[in-house]
Amino acid sequence: MFRQAVALVMSTIFVISSTACSIGAAARQPAPANLDGLGIGVPRQQVITQLGPPKFSDTDPQGKKQDSFEFQSGMHQGSKARIILYVFADLITLGLAELILWPLELSVMESATCTAVAGYDPSMKVETWAVGKKGGGAQGC
Repeated sequence: MFRQAVALVMSTIFVISSTACSIGAAARQPAPANLDGLGIGVPRQQVITQLGPPKFSDTDPQGKKQDSFEFQSGMHQGSKARIILYVFADLITLGLAELILWPLELSVMESATCTAVAGYDPSMKVETWAVGKKGGGAQGC
């Protein structure tokens, strides 16, 4: 009887600890990157304020300053409502739904790594602006 109780407790702990990976991944996903107001004519300080410090900063062959930024762009925050479905699926299947939900969350729902390159004129306002997606990720930039 004691062995059965221990086995039940151990298996319950295993199920609880192995669940909620998809829930955690969905909860930690960033919001879409805010690129509103960025582009040609924007002061360098505003670009840095919105995107964070540049990953790389240099001067081009003409002597103009250039910054390269890298940032994450996820899904709209309303999409986190899927967490309710994940919790329900985990409860109904005793955590077995994680075999499908977690890989799904890590592949289809993954945030995108985006890049932006800004070239500045002598007054440190954006003269050239390019945004792109680096590697995989289902979301756009």
